[in-house]
Amino acid sequence: MTDQPQPERPERPAYGEYAPPGAGSQLPPQASTPPAETTGSAAESLGGVGAFVGGSYPQVVATYTKYEDAQRAVDKLSDDGFPVENVSIVGHDIRTVENVSGRLTNGKAALRGVSGGAWFGLLIGILFSFFVPGVNAIGIIILAIVLGGVWGALFGFIGHAATRGQRDFSSVKTMEAGRYEVLVRGEFAARASQMLSEAVYK
Repeated sequence: MTDQPQPERPERPAYGEYAPPGAGSQLPPQASTPPAETTGSAAESLGGVGAFVGGSYPQVVATYTKYEDAQRAVDKLSDDGFPVENVSIVGHDIRTVENVSGRLTNGKAALRGVSGGAWFGLLIGILFSFFVPGVNAIGIIILAIVLGGVWGALFGFIGHAATRGQRDFSSVKTMEAGRYEVLVRGEFAARASQMLSEAVYK
């Protein structure tokens, strides 16, 4: 009796990947191995939660162009009693966006340093007044704020002047994605999809 060649089974996606909806049904039951067991350290780092930890493929139940919309969808599922520990939000086409807020001069850099230094001085003054008995607490705090503001302005001015005009603007840098997908562990996907559909038509 000769051994019959076994048909090749499609491999499950690695941890952090996902299959398109319906791909999970192409696998026989015995081929379903939880990603948490095959990638122990990765799954343990998530505490055994999320769409990628479990015995079946995660399924895409909704796609959004804004993170706030994806967050709102998961919040809706949570409010309706869905076990959201089986949900993941995956961002695709990640990019950084730097919005320029204005021109930065030595004077503006010094002013920014004043505010940061004053807050630091306030913290030091409060701590000093607490742990050193017999001192004028108000006077110590005011002095610390003034000294912190002066040093902050000095460092801000020197730091910006040292760039020699290579970055004469201030900006706010954020990270965004082109689209956000709400993924749900396979055995819960149909329920989540139905709940989100019902929420849209209410």
